[in-house]
Amino acid sequence: MKAEKPLGPIKAAGIVLLASALFLSALPFSLSSCTHREVFGEMVICSDIDSQTFEPVDLGDEYEINSSQIVAAVKVSGIKGGDRWRFTWRNSDTGKVIADSANIYSTNNSAFVEGYLSNRLLPAEGASIIAEPGDYSVSYYHNGELKAESGFIIKKPSPKIEEIGMYKGLDENGEPETESQVFYQGDEVYAAIKLDYKLSGEKYGIKWYQGDVLLGEEEYYIRENSYIPGYIIFQLINESQEAFPVESYKLEIIGSGRIVEEYIFEVIPEEYSDSIFAGDQAYINDEFGFEITHPDGWFIVEEEIEAGIKTGFTPDDRIKKIIIDMWVLKKDYSPEPADYSSFADKLLAEQEDQDQEGDIEKTESSGTAGDIELFEVRYDNIDKTGGGWSMTFSFFKKDGLLFLFMRLADPSYIDYSEKVVDYMIGSISFNE
Repeated sequence: MKAEKPLGPIKAAGIVLLASALFLSALPFSLSSCTHREVFGEMVICSDIDSQTFEPVDLGDEYEINSSQIVAAVKVSGIKGGDRWRFTWRNSDTGKVIADSANIYSTNNSAFVEGYLSNRLLPAEGASIIAEPGDYSVSYYHNGELKAESGFIIKKPSPKIEEIGMYKGLDENGEPETESQVFYQGDEVYAAIKLDYKLSGEKYGIKWYQGDVLLGEEEYYIRENSYIPGYIIFQLINESQEAFPVESYKLEIIGSGRIVEEYIFEVIPEEYSDSIFAGDQAYINDEFGFEITHPDGWFIVEEEIEAGIKTGFTPDDRIKKIIIDMWVLKKDYSPEPADYSSFADKLLAEQEDQDQEGDIEKTESSGTAGDIELFEVRYDNIDKTGGGWSMTFSFFKKDGLLFLFMRLADPSYIDYSEKVVDYMIGSISFNE
């Protein structure tokens, strides 16, 4: 904060001092003719000075922190132009001087002045407020002697919410970027409150639910005052640190001990795009003389088995619940087409850590992937809430080899996994 230097017309001097907050009418002074008695009135606090009379207007002792100015005014008379004035503004709670200014009353030393002496408290350059909330005093000195003093209050503001919402990600400045209530599993999920002011001691928080079950909550205590608009940002993270399951959720945003907003938000599966194959990542098997394209960045585990090879492909993001296994079986271990269904039953029974309780629906179908004809056996074990799993075995022959793909997926990623397998099967090529 700063106190502006005296400003206003001084009649005796015949000039206008543009950088001052001093408004006086002055009288010519003659040492030989008479003497003048110094008179100092009470100090008043106001919001402005009348531009014609230079009298204080809008008197008061309480001001907002975003006030454009606060004015202290004292009526004086019989003051020599060369005498000195001073105004000192203090925070009464801390004793800290927030502004201090001094000068002479007039450049015309051979004059007496009278009128309203005023001094303005202005926001410091670049500041958004005139001063911190609290009790203040302003003291007026004449030639170093205290002549008047008065107090005023800068009121503590009530923070107001300017924005509130849910967002995907943060921008380069750390502020919310894209508002949304629908999120892919790979998205970062944020809740944010934008306040005009942040005041120490205030508390904000969030709670999120799946149905009526509380999944998590976060609280934030403001430690320091801030008088510029700013965000309080929460990131929703599961205790397991894994992506939110595909589901609907409820979010409560809490401020000042009450719910200020509620949202229903959706977490949906990642969308399939064949751009995941853009890197032309190939699995090459020299023994059987073929190669196959697989999604970029997926983990690959190859295992030699008596019947041939088994190669597993899994996403590396811990989000998409997909496992894809590829068997290439030697002729002596390959079932006949009529036995594909029973062979799939046997493989299903051998799957470890796979819940096979409940009703498992089995379907059989024929299809194609590129120019390759497939026979598929699918097993769905999906409960009423949409949980469970789906497993499909795809059989096809190529250049005398039996290929068998197994895709195991969370129900949310059935379609995604099918498209991945179809792309992989269509990409198979053999060495000439």
